[in-house]
Amino acid sequence: MNPDFLLKNETARRLYENYAKDLPVIDFHNHLSVADIAKDRRYENLTELWLEPDPYKHRLMRICGVDEFYITGGADPDAKFEKFCEIFPDMAGTPVYDWSRMELDRYFGIRELPDKKTAKNIYKTAEKFLKKPKFSTVFLLKTNKIEHQSPVATLDQDLTPYLEVGVSPSLRGDNLLSTEPIPHLQQRLAAFSAAGCRFADHSLDTGFFETGNTEQLIELAGEYAKRGWTLLLHLGALRQTSTRLAQRVGPAGGYAAMGKGVEIERLAALLDEMEQKYALPQTVLFPLNPRDFEALAVLQGSFSGKVQLGPAWWWCDHASGIRQALDCIASYGVLSQFIGMTTDSRSILSFARHDYFRRILCQWISEQDWGQSEEQLGRLIRKICYENAKRRYADV
Repeated sequence: MNPDFLLKNETARRLYENYAKDLPVIDFHNHLSVADIAKDRRYENLTELWLEPDPYKHRLMRICGVDEFYITGGADPDAKFEKFCEIFPDMAGTPVYDWSRMELDRYFGIRELPDKKTAKNIYKTAEKFLKKPKFSTVFLLKTNKIEHQSPVATLDQDLTPYLEVGVSPSLRGDNLLSTEPIPHLQQRLAAFSAAGCRFADHSLDTGFFETGNTEQLIELAGEYAKRGWTLLLHLGALRQTSTRLAQRVGPAGGYAAMGKGVEIERLAALLDEMEQKYALPQTVLFPLNPRDFEALAVLQGSFSGKVQLGPAWWWCDHASGIRQALDCIASYGVLSQFIGMTTDSRSILSFARHDYFRRILCQWISEQDWGQSEEQLGRLIRKICYENAKRRYADV
């Protein structure tokens, strides 16, 4: 790829090269398979590594009319890959188009644009890399300069693989929200802390406030605050869409939609109750509907630095969504406190998205008229891309 990808002026290029490009990666929330990391999994082909674990790609193949047989069905791996490449030029404008080119270049040195003609050559070139003894899960992680990452784990999950590979879990707490008491809660939270957990994630999907589960979340937030954890609230997904796809590909198949948005009054009341009843942990808000960016960025000022708008998430983590989030955080909050990017991904190749974010950030900063030196801007970039997230897991 063009080394100046997304960097449109000399200032942006200098900021990226001198301050952003080589920073370590802090990925505080993802869905990688720790079992794959523990066994240092190897991959047979590019479909197994690149297509199968990535619902973003599956969704676009469906939109372009590809039969499910070639997406999650029984087609041969090379046939699935060729189908993806056939529709790849039609995906221009989507973030997957950009991420895919970045991933092929970063991990395989492939700069050919995927299409019907190049599919076989790309597949064979990648296969040669995959056959190299070093080309495994651990190698891919090292390639990305990852200092810290937090794949999710449920409360009852065995944490042994996390301890074996030195990866910190992030608590996936969706299944904890009910009116029933949680057995052995204190012991399990202590085990997570001992394994390095510093983040807890809850999805407040469309209709959450009608479920009657807010009291349980308030109590859990108090427990997270005691331990110095950061609460990640993912807001507004509409997951019940296609029954057909749910039955065929399971709950994480890339067919969820964007809900109508966050009920700001009820969310503010929830955060206030956390603060009043127990303690409000450091909290990062991930709205799925971009109409909520401004209101949630303003809400940061109501809770004494404990709440902030997070990175553009899921359907919003494209270039325009990232820029919109930066505009809102800078205009309505304080940009220097921003926690930066996380992948929230199931694909081990998706760490390239940190570079995508850093390029967009440097370009966006280069367009501002703040009267600061490049050194001052560089310090801001370092805080956003690395230091602010690092404090969340290191200062406990």
